[in-house]
Amino acid sequence: MSAAPYFSVEHDTLGTLRVSGAITYGNAARALSYVPQTPREGTPVSIDLFALQNADSATLAVLIAWSATARARGGQLRYLRAPEGLRNLARLCDVEELLGLA
Repeated sequence: MSAAPYFSVEHDTLGTLRVSGAITYGNAARALSYVPQTPREGTPVSIDLFALQNADSATLAVLIAWSATARARGGQLRYLRAPEGLRNLARLCDVEELLGLA
């Protein structure tokens, strides 16, 4: 059995979160346990997806779950610089607007 793919979420100095590595079926449960926290109700958190690799339906499911959890807590996530593969998959699944990728 191979190790789960690597992914990380890091904060930059401007408050943007940066996701790197891959979120796949192998590590989606671990990724789901990390829900970006919003600083206060109604304040959006920007998440830079530029370094996200190999997006698949598990990646999309995790991002949707993060957004839903943030909204349930009164916050909002804003996904930035999504890779083209993720954008295409979101378009195919008709969830671009749900993720704010439109």
